[in-house]
Amino acid sequence: MKLLTFEKYGTARVGASIAEGVVDLTLALSTTHPNIKVAGSLLSIIQSGIDIDHFAEESIGDLRKSGRLGRHMVENPTFLPPIPNPPKILALALNFQEHIDETNLKFFEEPIVFAKYPSNLVGHDAEIELPPFPQKVDEEHELGLIVGKDCRHITPSQAKDYIFGWTICNDVSARQRQRERGQMGQPYAYAKNLASFAPMGPWIVTSKEIPDPRNLKMDVRINGKVTRSGNSGKMIFDPYTVLAYCSDYTPMQAGDIISLGTFAGDKQIKAGDTVELEIEKIGILRNKVVASKAVWPSFTANEPTGPLVKEKK
Repeated sequence: MKLLTFEKYGTARVGASIAEGVVDLTLALSTTHPNIKVAGSLLSIIQSGIDIDHFAEESIGDLRKSGRLGRHMVENPTFLPPIPNPPKILALALNFQEHIDETNLKFFEEPIVFAKYPSNLVGHDAEIELPPFPQKVDEEHELGLIVGKDCRHITPSQAKDYIFGWTICNDVSARQRQRERGQMGQPYAYAKNLASFAPMGPWIVTSKEIPDPRNLKMDVRINGKVTRSGNSGKMIFDPYTVLAYCSDYTPMQAGDIISLGTFAGDKQIKAGDTVELEIEKIGILRNKVVASKAVWPSFTANEPTGPLVKEKK
């Protein structure tokens, strides 16, 4: 099942991508399964532990058979991030050897994990807004893991049982700021957490549909042209190892997201670009890149790096 979150009349609702298009699953389940009280939120569905594949397929099948499915379809949905407010987002640096090689950095014997802020999430077809100062900004096409159950100190062989599904993440990165902050010992927190620097979607494909994600083709297209390609099978630390590792150092919660690292190639994006990230069996996450819409009054406007501008008194 492909599950998504969309906006309708200013409210977030759960949808499912099916052959006919996008169905309002919140409405569908309220019609066919009124006893399910968590259908208004994909996070609530995940946290409840219900077999959403079973109930969604049953609901859609009943509506289709009775001729009522058309009333539950959504035309031109406004996509939100699949989980608009996840408990946390973790991300991996340097999880592909070819990416380590191109950056001339050192391989470490365990995953390098940092946090992405949920407030920076944007959905499919939303805009990536560049900062108002000169900056080389890169897309980073990554497979995203969605945690399905709370877990702590699990092993890689157990990890599959704790995964709800898979999505596409774009770990957008401001490179000059990243290098500058790296000299301060903090290379990731600032450069990868500017507003809108966490596109995600368009949906979550449940583990029932992708039982093993370790051999998925991954492509990036900028303005319709393929700029780089990779495969999830080339990860240094596979998804199960990563989830087990993360569960050792912090409690992992249902609805958490782990972005699993990117592969080598030219990643630069510019205002006016349309960025499409595709993963086999999942789909395409598409976002438009736009210039900054406002100045940042406390920041240097004309330099890619440097200190905050002090307010004049």
